Amino acid sequence: MSWLSDFIRRIIEAVVQWISRCIPQYEPAIWNNDTYVRRCNNCYNYACNIRTDTFAQPGFGSGNQYQQINCGDVGAGAVADGLAAIPDDGNCGCRDCCHKVALVIAPGPYVTDFHWYRLDRDGKWSHKPGQTAARNTDNSGNLITDPRTADRGPYTVFCGFYCVCKERRLTIGGSKPSWC
Repeated sequence: MSWLSDFIRRIIEAVVQWISRCIPQYEPAIWNNDTYVRRCNNCYNYACNIRTDTFAQPGFGSGNQYQQINCGDVGAGAVADGLAAIPDDGNCGCRDCCHKVALVIAPGPYVTDFHWYRLDRDGKWSHKPGQTAARNTDNSGNLITDPRTADRGPYTVFCGFYCVCKERRLTIGGSKPSWC
């Protein structure tokens, strides 16, 4: 029986190592405590867990930036940057060394914007709205267990899930805004 317990222990250690290497931990201080980092990195930076200090835009890093703010264009820009779209079945996760993110849209005519959420190591979702602080609560102050059902404010259109993979080419970026 000792070989079985040793085998199970090694599997558990491998899973823990994979999770700690591949899935971001919710650590808002990294994004919030330095004013420059908070102001110059947005929801796309945060979801991808990549600091560029350029207020990154989907598709900019790959030269295929979205032309219109809708699920298709913004999603295609993210895929061009290296994210991978995955089915919206609610249970599908990301394989390999990847973490799951979600794209939502605030439709016009007066507000047209997109926003990204990311699934953290603790199984909860978090986000960083624009220049504001990263947080793991929705617009009603509730912990985010599913971005599809969270209070997203004006972001009423759920576009879908994507995987951000550390071991794939991932290129995000943007033009450095005047406030950075």
